[in-house]
Amino acid sequence: MPGEGIATSAVLAHESELQFELGGPAYRLMQRIGLIQGESRSIGRRVVAFLLITWVPLLLFSLLEGRALGPTPPESFLLDFATYARFFLAIPLIFIAEAVAGEQIREAGLRFVQANLVRPEDLPVVEAAVVRSRQRREAIAPELIMVVVALLGGWFTVETWTRTEHAVSWNSITAPGVTGLSITGMWYHLVAVPILQFFALRWLWRLAIWTMFLFRMSRLELNLVATHPDRAAGLGFLGDAHLSIAIFAVALSCILSAQVAFELYFEGARIESYRVLLATYLVVVEIVCIGPLLMFAPMLARTKRSGVLIYGLFAQSYNREFEDKWVTGKTAATHSALGSADIQALADLGASYDIVRQMKILPFNKGHILLIAIVSALPGLPLVLLIMPVGEILKLLGKLIA
Repeated sequence: MPGEGIATSAVLAHESELQFELGGPAYRLMQRIGLIQGESRSIGRRVVAFLLITWVPLLLFSLLEGRALGPTPPESFLLDFATYARFFLAIPLIFIAEAVAGEQIREAGLRFVQANLVRPEDLPVVEAAVVRSRQRREAIAPELIMVVVALLGGWFTVETWTRTEHAVSWNSITAPGVTGLSITGMWYHLVAVPILQFFALRWLWRLAIWTMFLFRMSRLELNLVATHPDRAAGLGFLGDAHLSIAIFAVALSCILSAQVAFELYFEGARIESYRVLLATYLVVVEIVCIGPLLMFAPMLARTKRSGVLIYGLFAQSYNREFEDKWVTGKTAATHSALGSADIQALADLGASYDIVRQMKILPFNKGHILLIAIVSALPGLPLVLLIMPVGEILKLLGKLIA
């Protein structure tokens, strides 16, 4: 209908507003100072710039204070695995997550309209949701709060270090009778770590904006089809899009795994003491990556119940007529059963009914859950090398292959 086409075009005209990898106060600031050129993501440029702000000053200060390679591993900045993970892995992965996952979820948001899942009368609601998402993304207050939270976290750490005694490390002062942070430690806690925390919080805010958009979509009466081959009534694209969010989980996994590795290798900690932490982390990752999709469960459950009922009744009626015509002879057949379209239609109807019965009430499957868990756990594989010699690992793999 012409009216529907106009309404759909109006929604798609706001395509640029449903951005999760571009825009926002920090993004505009980076454009203004040249870290981002035009509409480009400028990932490499940003990574180099933030390494120059975070890791390079830490290296220079630690060299001046004699802590680049100190007398013990904990006192050696260059031996701190977690530092490399934070600045050489986590920050680049967060920027990559913005580009990859941001684009994927934007396309998923537009898919609601492009696939005609939204009824014509609800298109203005979708348009309003897109505009609202842009307003939340461009709001200054949330990012200011993130800056404050990141700085307060760093300042709290400084206060804790200066008031209590801690084990000697590369960012502490070792003068007799003095407890506190060195210049390296101050830069680490008040500049480097807050920058990382800000961008992590910023990406979580983008995910929150997307979740609010999904919540609005889940409250609409969508045009779902129980026989859709994705076994999710046409919403299977959401599970595929959310797989890309695992990139952000990998960034945080790098930090966590590196810190655990340092404590295992240099401080003699036992891997058993981290089991609960690592298991909890994987659960949280699953909640963040696919938890928002749970809000579509009631809608999909209704669609499945309705589909089973409708196709069940239709199959019952068709099968009875087929039996009367071709089996019992109650209805006279006008031609031979050989090559009859009735038989093919019966098979197609049975296949459709099976699809409805197998339909999921969630827009993701076990494969999505497993893949997210595996990808998130990959940074932890080096931990295996710390607790099991390479020779034993090869022997174990040999037994599995044999």
